[in-house]
Amino acid sequence: MPAPSATCYVVLENATFRGPDGPVFAHSDLCLCPGERWAIVGPTDSGKGLLLAALAGKLSLVEGRLRHPFLEGDPRFADSIFGVLPPGSIAMASMNQHRQLLQAREFHQLRWHGSFTTGTASVREHLERSQVEQRNPFAVMDGQVAQRFERAWQREVDRFELTPLLDRPLVALSSGELHRLLLARALMLDPRLLLVDEPFASLDAHSRGALLQILDALHSDGTGVVLAAARADDLPAGISHIIEVQERRMVYAGPRREQPVAEPRKATVRARATSTDGPPLVEFRDVTVRQGAGTLLDRVTFTINPGEHWALVGPNGSGKSTLLSLILADNPQAFANHVRVGGRQLGPGCGIWDIKALLGWVSPELEAHYPPDASSLDAVLSGFASSLGVYGEPSHDQNAAAFEWLDRLGLDRVRDRPFATLAACHRRLVLLARAAVHRPSLLILDEPCQGLDQPGRERLLAAIEATALALRAGMIFVTHDPGEIPSTVTNLLVLESGHLRYAGFRANR
Repeated sequence: MPAPSATCYVVLENATFRGPDGPVFAHSDLCLCPGERWAIVGPTDSGKGLLLAALAGKLSLVEGRLRHPFLEGDPRFADSIFGVLPPGSIAMASMNQHRQLLQAREFHQLRWHGSFTTGTASVREHLERSQVEQRNPFAVMDGQVAQRFERAWQREVDRFELTPLLDRPLVALSSGELHRLLLARALMLDPRLLLVDEPFASLDAHSRGALLQILDALHSDGTGVVLAAARADDLPAGISHIIEVQERRMVYAGPRREQPVAEPRKATVRARATSTDGPPLVEFRDVTVRQGAGTLLDRVTFTINPGEHWALVGPNGSGKSTLLSLILADNPQAFANHVRVGGRQLGPGCGIWDIKALLGWVSPELEAHYPPDASSLDAVLSGFASSLGVYGEPSHDQNAAAFEWLDRLGLDRVRDRPFATLAACHRRLVLLARAAVHRPSLLILDEPCQGLDQPGRERLLAAIEATALALRAGMIFVTHDPGEIPSTVTNLLVLESGHLRYAGFRANR
């Protein structure tokens, strides 16, 4: 480890931190210096986000030393082992913050129910100075500092294209919009060191490109940046140094060395025989959805037939989540539109649960809201009622089906474990088993690979393909990464600004 200087961002000297389940990153030495561009890499659940929190001084030390030399000349500086740092010194955007915002919704369908969002915080309110800086409301405000914050606020609102979102309820944002908001919020602090967990999670191609330019600009301006990513191919080309993490241990820290980059998944479309028996799985005719003065979907028309596998793609805010909410019977505007699922239309004689019985669903929102103490077995059993938990005695056949799907997906050893204690890939597989257990006609998979490392992603995608084929079910697969699209997907739905730009055959790529 090079000798630390007074300008180094972070120095660890034989440091061991106290994690949620005991000591982590035992006896670690590290020096992060200006001019270097650092990334933390390692498998999903290896502790990358936890290490970011440790570097920010948000974990207490068991032994050793944590220093932030670049702050030690600041008269507002307090010992960083207590996590008390001058405003604007270190900022963090993490997936834990992302999950907390999702969990703040009292129920996962909240964003579609306008009467329930009345009075909830708007994006603009979430970005007020007192919220961003988390200031004591009785603190004396400095006028020059206030002007600096106003400039930073406007700069980040422009860079992350948040102006159209400012007056929307925070609970109404999509996953990609939430991620942009968290990044902008961190940078409004004008930090000298920025820590980002999974920087490209849920971002479309345009937003990814914009973020890469912002990261380059930060480096040029002398701001330190540390990124954490589960996949080596998510790292920007300019990264000069890496920290490799395994099982909450630092196993390497130094100049970037070659990481195994995943081979692109073959995108050749695999033709399948599909059944045309029965009514269309999904039928939209001139579907329009409005929220306030905005139009989320504008006269959208398409049909998905039994057994067909479709990918739903489009930029952040294009209307993908709105479209899915109509199919899932979560959005009350389904009653006012021609939206049919399995030939059924919400209304007299057909309720929400009649629709949900035809569907299996996996998404980050479902994972965030699922009761953490529920066992894996109960999580799978809850698929029969499309509920979050089991509230009745399962039948013999239901228990047998749940055991079968846990076994099929290699989860028999974790069936009694609480859902929240599972590895990320296992949580997604449990939710896939939950989606499949009642043999639905249509699987809806909304960004199922978010945050997974390459082995986890490959395992989950293989399980998704096998599950859909075993069920002979239709599929809607949502992603921003074309390399994730299963080979069984033969059709594309492309949305942009609420308009359906394409609905048809997916050519080989």
